[in-house]
Amino acid sequence: MVKLVTDHSSYKQHFVDFWQRYTLYNDEQLEVMSNQMTSSLRLDAYCLFETIQQSPLRQSIFYQDFDDLLSNLTCLEQIVNADQCLLLLLLRQWWREWSFALSMATKKHGQFGMKSNEHRTTESTSLEISKYTNLFAHVPIPLCNVCTLTGNIIRLNQRFIDVFGYDLDDTPTLTAWWLHAYPDPQYREQVQQRWQQALIDARINNTDIEPQDYQVSCKNGEQITMEISGTIIGNEFLAIFKDATQRLAAEDILRDMAFLDSLTQIANRRCFDETLHNQLELMQQQLKPLSMILLDIDYFKQYNDNYGHIKGDECLYQIAQCIAATMNHEKDFVARFGGEEFVVLMPSTNAKQAFNTALQIQQAITQLAIKHEYAELGYITLSMGIKTLNRPKAEEQLIFVDAADKALYQAKGKGRNTIVVSKE
Repeated sequence: MVKLVTDHSSYKQHFVDFWQRYTLYNDEQLEVMSNQMTSSLRLDAYCLFETIQQSPLRQSIFYQDFDDLLSNLTCLEQIVNADQCLLLLLLRQWWREWSFALSMATKKHGQFGMKSNEHRTTESTSLEISKYTNLFAHVPIPLCNVCTLTGNIIRLNQRFIDVFGYDLDDTPTLTAWWLHAYPDPQYREQVQQRWQQALIDARINNTDIEPQDYQVSCKNGEQITMEISGTIIGNEFLAIFKDATQRLAAEDILRDMAFLDSLTQIANRRCFDETLHNQLELMQQQLKPLSMILLDIDYFKQYNDNYGHIKGDECLYQIAQCIAATMNHEKDFVARFGGEEFVVLMPSTNAKQAFNTALQIQQAITQLAIKHEYAELGYITLSMGIKTLNRPKAEEQLIFVDAADKALYQAKGKGRNTIVVSKE
């Protein structure tokens, strides 16, 4: 950080004149003027700020030094009782905000203010700076401005503090932010690597920082998922935080829809294939059996042809929901396999347990008593084939399904409304 020189003679009289003028007002009057965007107090404060900012002594000094600057100026002999003065607090706040806005705008858009637009009045420039600062302060998403050279967190907006609970006292540096926001060491290391790579990519490609989702721990212990992106401005970056909760919820809904059979309201074939693959890997690790029941509605073509497709769809829905309601364990999985076929996947279930579940399904379907005059028994029945893998392997997925399918066709060949357990 560049240090202030001690010779303030080029602008100290401007400061003294300002100080002596406005210390005549009491705190209540100053409060009123401070809340008015075009008050003489604000405009004169900005004139003083601009005079100092344009001074050769200030060309390379950024707003982090304004506390030191004010300390030096208020030590002048003409300044009395500055320690607890509201005027000093207002100057410190405004100068830091204006200088922040000025430095950000200069880096992003070129020189900003009287030098590049000499026709502008001090009032219009002050208003523009104030609007820029207010945008940062009041934008309804968390913002965090960080110096990449020092790792210091330069500025947070109010929304950041409201959402995460941390202020600059809690997180004065990026290191402190990592520790507070990501307390788990392993996850913190992952986050740091991802963010650093995002910064590198943004610099190489001259683009904004790519948005990614991060699990952030708030000061109150709550964990929230935030989509964090940003923009690089010189030796600083502005991190932008967006609550990802609603987006992720919407993605979950879309994902569920992608894996849901719209007619029967149970999982579809795509979801079954993915679940089967995952369960084969899991059961292999746990050394536990995995059972499958493949089910087919007997004489469904005749039902559809004679009762119509609307009744056929109603039948499929009733059967699917009945099978799902019969499941005994939370991890049991039911899906529509295709057409009038359904499949049940049962982790940690041996052949005997799978057979008992098939009997329960058979009984539940019988109790539904869906009329089918064109079937042998006069109501809807199911044929079922069962296959159990005692030592499942991921590469056996096709063999597993094929064995259950063969058992199903054996059941249909035995007169239907029958259960066959594969011996393969």
